Amino acid sequence: MIIISPLIRLALKIVSIILFIVTIAAAYGGKCNPEYMTVPSVLVLALPYLAIATLIVGIGWLLSGRIIMAAIAGLTLFGSWSTLKDVTPLSFSKSVQDEKRTFRLMTFNCLHLADTTKSELPGNRSIEFLIKSNADIICLQELENFEDPSEIHHWSRGLIDSLYAAYPYRAGTEDNDLKVLSKYPVALLPVACSDQEEEDYWRQRRRWRLFEVDIKGFKLHLVNFHMTSYSLTDTEREVVTEIRGVSTARKSYEEFKYEIFPKLGQAFRSRAYNVTEMAETTAGINPIIACGDFNDVAGSWSYGIMRKAGFKDAYSETSFGPTNTFNQFLFLFHIDQIFYRGDRLRAIRTKRHRINTSDHYPIEATFELLK
Repeated sequence: MIIISPLIRLALKIVSIILFIVTIAAAYGGKCNPEYMTVPSVLVLALPYLAIATLIVGIGWLLSGRIIMAAIAGLTLFGSWSTLKDVTPLSFSKSVQDEKRTFRLMTFNCLHLADTTKSELPGNRSIEFLIKSNADIICLQELENFEDPSEIHHWSRGLIDSLYAAYPYRAGTEDNDLKVLSKYPVALLPVACSDQEEEDYWRQRRRWRLFEVDIKGFKLHLVNFHMTSYSLTDTEREVVTEIRGVSTARKSYEEFKYEIFPKLGQAFRSRAYNVTEMAETTAGINPIIACGDFNDVAGSWSYGIMRKAGFKDAYSETSFGPTNTFNQFLFLFHIDQIFYRGDRLRAIRTKRHRINTSDHYPIEATFELLK
């Protein structure tokens, strides 16, 4: 035991150092353009879990009296804080100056208003939730047409009419899956490109739309986006959970390398293109809210583009601790985002709803319009 114990301790130190290095790499992986490298972007997705592991390992070393290793763990978390503060914010809700000048905005990838967990129930829980939410503005993704019974789970004229009564103003076209419900007048705005070739390119690839909402004379620009997903099959999503030993780990690695990894890289690059175009097109437009299914996390390359464009993250500005908005296949990521920009707009609080009809949870933010 006298001989083995130091060897085990050395092995634990090596594993710990590797964990600390990978955690730092994940914290700064969003600085690497996915056009050239994919691995750093993948590491960013794992940052919350790596940070938790680092914290636990650091506490373990501290309790065992290994101060230097515990200090290295602490320095790792400190060095990662510039990203962790958005992933795991330590903020709180803000006080309201004038309640009459507040409004609530919710974004929800509603999965065609389906019900993934209780499809046997009568009615449509998603529509009923939207009505009862009483949000002032609702941005929906993955919905083509409210009037299509073949798309919407348990469609009925009565349900749709009730939704229309709650939200008399609606915007969006059937050629994409982005819709806006509003208690205030809302209009879809055209997005012009510099030349016809560019317009032809983006007509099929643009994953966002620009709207304008008139909140009692206050003109608010609104971007609803549904950025490119990873398009993984159910089998590919379950690769990690199928690891039971060396043989299955080798099979999972091969599947990840040759099937999953290329899809991840393509999705990272597509989002980078779309987010860049969105940021450039809306440059100088204030106040503005950009929200929806971002399909990427805080600290990613695309997230960094939004922050460099002057957007704030409503969740990191008003919330305490991490959250997830995707809820299936153990991929518990916060990929639905609410960004905002403008001196006359202030985020007050955010809330994640728990309705489980879709593979995404809705997330809601309360804003105050400043005079």
